[in-house]
Amino acid sequence: MSRPTVTVLMTVFNAGRFLDAAIRSITTQAFRDFEFLIVDDSSTDGSIEVAEAWAGKDPRIRVVRNEANKGQTPCLNQGLRLARGKWIARQDADDLSHPARLSEQYQYLTVHPEVVLLGTNGRMVDGQDRLVAMLDAPLSHECAEWTSAFLNPFMHTSVMFRADIVREEFGGYDETYRIAQDYDLWTRVLLRHRTANLPGRLVCYRHLENSLSKAGKDRAFAEADQISRRQSERVFHRSLDPEEQELLARFREGLDPGNRAAFWRFYGAELRKFAGSVGPDFQRTEAIHHLKAAGALLPADRLAAAGEVLAAFRRDFATTAGWMAERFLNA
Repeated sequence: MSRPTVTVLMTVFNAGRFLDAAIRSITTQAFRDFEFLIVDDSSTDGSIEVAEAWAGKDPRIRVVRNEANKGQTPCLNQGLRLARGKWIARQDADDLSHPARLSEQYQYLTVHPEVVLLGTNGRMVDGQDRLVAMLDAPLSHECAEWTSAFLNPFMHTSVMFRADIVREEFGGYDETYRIAQDYDLWTRVLLRHRTANLPGRLVCYRHLENSLSKAGKDRAFAEADQISRRQSERVFHRSLDPEEQELLARFREGLDPGNRAAFWRFYGAELRKFAGSVGPDFQRTEAIHHLKAAGALLPADRLAAAGEVLAAFRRDFATTAGWMAERFLNA
């Protein structure tokens, strides 16, 4: 059997009614030279039957079933070991990929061979496929590096990366992280290799209100906080004091009017010192960070949210206007 160019790696645990559409979004890709590796982590809701039915119709699909539940991070590493493609494209079991996603990513990586990790922008949808938010990622490597001190600069479900480099140089995902394993891995890759995100919204990330328990949310915040603290020291070239660390955490989890001004003073002071803070993508990145803050402030404080939107317009009018039109006018 010839080696595929891309392995699409999906881990599944009780993906329910969304799995069929998620699989279909991969099988209908314009790019055809891929294998589709599905690692089922001992599902009990019929997910394995859905995956195996698809495998019976499409020879590109391989299904691996774990007899005992391992958790997502070990399953991701299991998939890394089994993948035959030069490139690995991630897709979560309840998300959707645009039909052009793989072709656009592969074309970019062919033209830019120095890039080993490539994500995309996207949309957030709910359980009824209704648009609930826009998901914006920094486009350039420098802006991804800057953003990584604050939050994850890549959407896990959108990435395509070099399989050999992630396996052999980085040892795959760190299994001490149960939820933020991707954020940890991308910050390690950023240190040594070029990265980028495509501007196109090529994935739909599905947000379900009850997808994580309170304990799971607490762990997710704690893991992200640990990675952010480590990365902020690399990006800012200094250790942060507790107040500054708290401002980073509040930005990730959602600014409120009480810490908004202090955060932006901190943000601006560090950005002025950042060695790579030149180029149009920095204006765009600042704008999308203001828009993130605006989303967190709504609906509790509409005035503060409006202030963030105005700040986004000042930083990058075209990006912000396009974002507003797409989000609220479906343009």
